[in-house]
Amino acid sequence: MYKLFVLLLLIVLTLAEPGAAVAEPEVFVPSTEATVDGRPVPRPNYKRYKGRKKHRKPGFFKRWAARRKAKRKMQAAPARKGVITVDPPTRNQ
Repeated sequence: MYKLFVLLLLIVLTLAEPGAAVAEPEVFVPSTEATVDGRPVPRPNYKRYKGRKKHRKPGFFKRWAARRKAKRKMQAAPARKGVITVDPPTRNQ
């Protein structure tokens, strides 16, 4: 079926008249510049600031990988039991 379709397409393309396929240039080409009172409006030569991309929320897969890494790190760490005790403060004499 696919080969038949390709074959018919090639036959149509070879029998097509080349004059109809070639586009002729138009005489009137509308300008793309906006005008105000007959004067062209200057276009800015800079791109709009879109903010820092560094602080965007990471995508789903990066968050998923970070979560998996954190879980592995928590399992590998030794379990902490009890309260951490410290020596009483001493006076400098």
